Amino acid sequence: MKRVLLIAYAYPPCTEIGAARPAGLTKYLPRFGWEPTVLTVKLPGLRPTWAPVIETGDEDVLQTWKMRFGLEGRRSLHEQLHLPVTQKRDSQLMHTKVLFAMRYLLTFPDAMKGWIPFAMQALEQIKKSTRVDAIVTTSPPVSAHLIGRKAKPMFGCPWIADLRDLWSQNLAQGNDLVRLLERPVERRTLRDADALVSVSDPWADRLRGCYPDKRVFCITNGFDADDFRPKPETLTPAFTITYTGRLYEGKRDPTPLFEAIQELIQEGAVKREAIRVRFYGSIEPWLPVLVRSFGLEDLVELAGTVSRDEALRRQRESQALLMLCWSDLRETGQHTGKVFEYLGARRPILAIGGSRGVVTDLLERTKTGVHARSKEELKDTLRAWYAEHRQTGRVLYRGEERKLDLYTHEQMASQFADVLESVSAGKISQACAAHV
Repeated sequence: MKRVLLIAYAYPPCTEIGAARPAGLTKYLPRFGWEPTVLTVKLPGLRPTWAPVIETGDEDVLQTWKMRFGLEGRRSLHEQLHLPVTQKRDSQLMHTKVLFAMRYLLTFPDAMKGWIPFAMQALEQIKKSTRVDAIVTTSPPVSAHLIGRKAKPMFGCPWIADLRDLWSQNLAQGNDLVRLLERPVERRTLRDADALVSVSDPWADRLRGCYPDKRVFCITNGFDADDFRPKPETLTPAFTITYTGRLYEGKRDPTPLFEAIQELIQEGAVKREAIRVRFYGSIEPWLPVLVRSFGLEDLVELAGTVSRDEALRRQRESQALLMLCWSDLRETGQHTGKVFEYLGARRPILAIGGSRGVVTDLLERTKTGVHARSKEELKDTLRAWYAEHRQTGRVLYRGEERKLDLYTHEQMASQFADVLESVSAGKISQACAAHV
């Protein structure tokens, strides 16, 4: 069996959705002839037993800088300097903008760069004890690719850079100045990669435009079927819409949902006591203010961060799942890991915000939900689902199982194995060419 070194900052027991993709690879790649070894940062908690894991130290660069100025490393500067925080969505006060700019410059190219020297020490030890036939790095953070570029000549093997989010071409993050600073670092780093992978066709196309001499593959995220094998949860008696995940400082905006619900209640189309909206994840300061502005405090629950197991349970018991697409209308390729987790939960998905893109296509292709891109379409969907719930006690799930099989972690690992074989052989296999 061939051996692949997977360099991933986010890996279980990390609960971030970004840990799901590398976890799926380590679990299922052995079925396709590749035995992984994982290089990641040390975390408390239990690791999966699917593959050997090499843990390293990790310096928090921002924390170190705070301590140099006599501040507490783990508390925010806003809190320590008694600075106010905006309570408006997608808005920043001037001092917040200054602090964010300082943080960006101090941590460039990303806040996890303190991991790099520890990872390099670990690579020296791995080289002495483990044969490596290929390397896969997955980002964010992009520090993983900086490590991968140095690891490639150490092991003398092919290197695949997997970009779950784009780097300088990410429309949802940063600004033009940030991209200008990032672009030369990205090009210098990725020019040594043997292949690039991203999670959607629009993103793969952007990479091809930037790296015309590179082999670029699209491999979508997925869900682990084993996470959803037990008997499904009993559905909530109320018409419950659940969101699990981050809001990214307002770049994922629930305002259209609140506005639609408020109007439907005022019109008498929905009974106030029969509908509930739940948010699981870190609560940004503007969200409670937004809920109050629509007078929905009694029906919107802000539950805060919960374990991944509980988040999965809450998804599976919900009448519908809320997907918030990126607010930037230019972004059509944002295939978040969360939407695939929702596929595994097998409950109807209500996507709002953004423009037509890969999420729209995915929901239509699998018949797992609706991407409502206007207020009237959103209200029509809520009316129909609410009426169905009132009549039958549930919103019916209409997803096509056969099509869901295309989005499992096992299928994802199969496609990665094809890419690994192609770069190892120095040519694109017929199976991989389908993704070019």
